[in-house]
Amino acid sequence: MSITFKHTVIHVADLSIGMPLLSTDLLTLNDETESFITRHLIKIFESTSSCEAIFKEGASLPTQLQSPLTEDIFMPLTGEITDVFYRYMTEYENIPNGDIVFTAFIMNGQNYFAILKLNYKEEYTHFVEQADGTVVTRIIKNKGIFPAASKQVDEGLIVDMESLKVSLLDNSKSKYLSLMFDLEPALSVKETMKVIEKVASKVIEEHYDNPLNAMTELKQNISESIARTQTIPVQEVLEQTFGEDDTVFESCMQQIEEFGIKESKVEITDPKISRKFEYQKLKTDTGFEVKLPTHLFKDPDFIEIVNEPNGTISIILKNISQIANK
Repeated sequence: MSITFKHTVIHVADLSIGMPLLSTDLLTLNDETESFITRHLIKIFESTSSCEAIFKEGASLPTQLQSPLTEDIFMPLTGEITDVFYRYMTEYENIPNGDIVFTAFIMNGQNYFAILKLNYKEEYTHFVEQADGTVVTRIIKNKGIFPAASKQVDEGLIVDMESLKVSLLDNSKSKYLSLMFDLEPALSVKETMKVIEKVASKVIEEHYDNPLNAMTELKQNISESIARTQTIPVQEVLEQTFGEDDTVFESCMQQIEEFGIKESKVEITDPKISRKFEYQKLKTDTGFEVKLPTHLFKDPDFIEIVNEPNGTISIILKNISQIANK
């Protein structure tokens, strides 16, 4: 992704100061700061915790973004938003202190407006004191360290200034960004996958004598779909899994829709999600934990699950050439 920054400013929202500390001039960007901000922006676009959102009717920010964001408009706007952040921090009390980066940028020919909240964390560092010809180096705790570029910010949003669609990331305890900006968020990819698994697991437990096989069938269908298309076509995968039983399929679809999942396909860009469905993890009441490849789970040449006469279950692993201790 190639990003060209137009205006960028950083304001301080630290309750210990007693008021927002607003910069009076734009942030001077160098290669390192551009790279730092760019990486955080890309993480919002790509994170499975991010979701799409739209502004509710009457929201104020869309109106303010309809005019070209010249510096004369950009600076007062960012100050107003910082004041709102500070008010929410005062009211909610569990929103951490941090600096707020505002930036107007161009990506792929499209104009965007972004807000990144860089919450502080505490880290130790050195502090050098020089006085009367002596030099003393001390270890101090710095309470205003930003999240590393390799990490993901907890709160941020990016607005496409043409469509006014929003990429929203809010991992805060309060989940306050939607309320602050009058947004209607959809479920994130991560939340969508949790809903699908939760609903499917519940339906399978209610309707199947052998829930293990049914859940494995679902995970295998999901894994194969991701491998082929990098997507999960929800209805198609559920039809493959429960297609022979209309009651189960319809119950599953109805409950998923009740959670607000209406997309026909879920795009999967995070390899962590793909890897999750490549294995089936089992935990027994006797304390054993087994991680089995999903694509081999139903292959009797490698894995056999036996229902014993005494009501217990045995798992037999076959055709193993060697075992490594890890």
